[in-house]
Amino acid sequence: MNTVSLNSPTLSGETFTRRIIFPMASIVVVAIAVVLGFVLVSASGQNRLEVEASTKLATAALQVKAREVARNLRDYAVWEDVYKNLHETVNGEWAATDGNVGANIYEGLGYEMAFAINPSGKTVYAVIHGAPQKVDALQVMPHGLKDLLHVASIQTDPVTSIIKSGEDVFIVAATGILPPSIERSTVRPRDLSMLVFAKKLDQKFLDGIGRDYLLNGLAISPSKPTDAEASIPLLTQDRVYLGSITWFPAKPGYQLLRFILPPLAVALVILAAFSLLVVRNARRSTRALEESAKTVEAYAQTLKESESRFKDVAEASSDWIWESDNILRLVYFSTRFTEVTGVAAASVLGKTLEQFFSSDADTDGWRRLIEETHERTSFRDLRCCYRDAGGQTRICRLAGRPITSASGEFLGFRGTATDITEEVKAQERATHLAHHDALTGLPNRVLFRERLNIALAANAVEASRVSIICLDLDHFKEINDTLGHGAGDILLQQLSNRLLGCVRSSDTVARLGGDEFAIIQVGVNQPLESEQLSRRLIEVVKAPFQLDGQDFHIGVSVGIAVADTRDNDPERLLKNADIALYRAKQAGRATYKIFEAQMDVELQARKALEYDLRQAVLKNELEVHYQPLIDLEARAVAAVEALVRWRHPTRGLVSPAEFIPLAEETGLIVAIGEWVLETACLQALEWPQLRVAVNLSPVQFRGRELVETVDGVLVRTGLDPARLELEITESVLINDATAALEILNGLKSLGVRIAMDDFGTGYSSLGYLNSFPFDKIKIDRSFIGDMSSKDKSGAIVKSVISLGQSLNMVTTAEGVETIEQATFLTNEGCDQLQGFYFSKPVTASELTAFIDRWEGSDIMSIVAA
Repeated sequence: MNTVSLNSPTLSGETFTRRIIFPMASIVVVAIAVVLGFVLVSASGQNRLEVEASTKLATAALQVKAREVARNLRDYAVWEDVYKNLHETVNGEWAATDGNVGANIYEGLGYEMAFAINPSGKTVYAVIHGAPQKVDALQVMPHGLKDLLHVASIQTDPVTSIIKSGEDVFIVAATGILPPSIERSTVRPRDLSMLVFAKKLDQKFLDGIGRDYLLNGLAISPSKPTDAEASIPLLTQDRVYLGSITWFPAKPGYQLLRFILPPLAVALVILAAFSLLVVRNARRSTRALEESAKTVEAYAQTLKESESRFKDVAEASSDWIWESDNILRLVYFSTRFTEVTGVAAASVLGKTLEQFFSSDADTDGWRRLIEETHERTSFRDLRCCYRDAGGQTRICRLAGRPITSASGEFLGFRGTATDITEEVKAQERATHLAHHDALTGLPNRVLFRERLNIALAANAVEASRVSIICLDLDHFKEINDTLGHGAGDILLQQLSNRLLGCVRSSDTVARLGGDEFAIIQVGVNQPLESEQLSRRLIEVVKAPFQLDGQDFHIGVSVGIAVADTRDNDPERLLKNADIALYRAKQAGRATYKIFEAQMDVELQARKALEYDLRQAVLKNELEVHYQPLIDLEARAVAAVEALVRWRHPTRGLVSPAEFIPLAEETGLIVAIGEWVLETACLQALEWPQLRVAVNLSPVQFRGRELVETVDGVLVRTGLDPARLELEITESVLINDATAALEILNGLKSLGVRIAMDDFGTGYSSLGYLNSFPFDKIKIDRSFIGDMSSKDKSGAIVKSVISLGQSLNMVTTAEGVETIEQATFLTNEGCDQLQGFYFSKPVTASELTAFIDRWEGSDIMSIVAA
């Protein structure tokens, strides 16, 4: 470190002023003059470059429009129908038809004129402003068109030119009418008919170019442009001047002057005042310097100690220290720089801040660094990038402040840099996890909602429409229950890949939770595109999934809702998609439904009915009715079937077909079923000679508590298990035959009887009879009702009765309504009959009266009589 001696020579006041102040002031004035001159020259150059650039842009724009006219002309010139109707023969009626060469040329393509000219130069067809006209094209455009036609006749591609017609200027394109089926080499140029399109260079046309190419004040001027305008000449094919297209180019140089000149003027005034002040106080300052020199050595020692402490802290810190000179070149790094970055400090020294640090795309730290270093202000917490010794991009947090001399002269910057690469990566991982599903990697509900809001915002201003596709897996719970959640997770991952393979890159596939997925699709052909996608989704999900070396099959139900451009409420759109999904599940799963307004009405009605049903369970509005089963051997009532009924306070009796499916969907059937079972068992105690049959829902079989529930009811009521008969349908067995068999064996172990209800309606009924512990089969009412009109139904009934006898099972026929049916079934050896012919389902008291009425009598003979 250099130290200052008390004996160092000092300058006198006059010498200091003469040698220091005046030269510095002169240098500053000259520098300002040079800068001012440079700014003026630069401003002029920028204006000139802007004019040149906009001229090239305007020329290119005009050429693009000319090529567009030529391209459209060529499409018509190679059309076989144009060749037949405007060359071989002239069919003006065909040409004038909209969609040919009639009004669509003007209304669809915007071309004011179109002509067909035969090889002799006669205009055989003309359309002006969309209406056919009998005019001569060479008279409409007397200057330039004839030359253009000549050039076009010997050219393969359309030829364009600028031609004047009256006071208007047009882009005109011409080419020979020749379809691809005719070789060009076989036709002489003079034998070609010519097709001509003309596009008027009016103000509307120029305004469109101005908007597209950012050219201000674009206009056609017949006179020489002013100094404030830029222009390009309009020349015909033979270089005849028709005027100019002019515009007002931007003046970036003037903007630069307006920005720089005021600060320069202020700087000059301040400099003059400062110079006067310095001269006046020079001697006083010199004396002060002489006095302060006496204390420099003491301060030097203090500074040395401070530097030592600072160095110790800097070397122990995780940050590294940097310093630049007054032109922002790096001139110093602490030793921590090499330790942190692996880069040798010597290889970086001399580079500017802008050369070493680069932009961090996620923040504006780079822009702020450039601004604040050039403005010479302090900064902190700026995120920038640099490359380490391995060439990897690292992210750091910069802080710095300007260094100034005692006199206020700017010397450079000094600051610190902290490597935050790992911190940024951790934040990015956290952000990703917050917006994506951890299992599948798909967007989660949060990101799905963000993208939906963006899509709906765009939907309000664009022609495309937003569609939401909600998906729910069918029978996914069985996979989890059978193989465990690990296998279910693997299936969801495989499913996610399949879904991504069905969509476009612009679509969003998200997992909303569990086995619920949703897709955002934007398209102009909605809901057609969503229907096509839904069919693909259903098909790919049908393919087997490999889990634990086995193939497993699931399905998917799909609901579609398309956003109305007048209503972009995301909540309503999601709700509509859920409603459509619910309807798809109702329709039998593995299908899709598109939301319709009527669905919402039906859903609200369903919710109202569900609410009423829940209240009915709480308020004991449900009733149990009983229908007798007639034993044909005893000729008396042998059993009763318990059937639940709902007496609504305002609607009266509600059909079981209406509320039983709802109870099964909502799970209420479990509570209702247990209540019916216990009520029927208690009532059976009043009929000691009868068995009681109770239906079990497939929903009750999904839980593992059914055996315990039945056992508990038998214990609480004291009913002999042999008097309880439980009826199940084939659907109970289809979902999970293994679990169903376990439950049925458990029920049989209690001593109850098991009956298969609706026998014959399923595909596998016969197989189940051999595999499951059934005591009775009940022939479905559909076969009984058809016996009188269909011989096959009678044969089926005979076969079922015979099957029951061979398997030593009781057979019961449901739905007996006529004496003929009863007689037929009796003669065929059916064991029991049940139906309206004997009694409809009635209350317990009415059934007691029915039993008392026929006690000791042959009920078959009496009823038949």
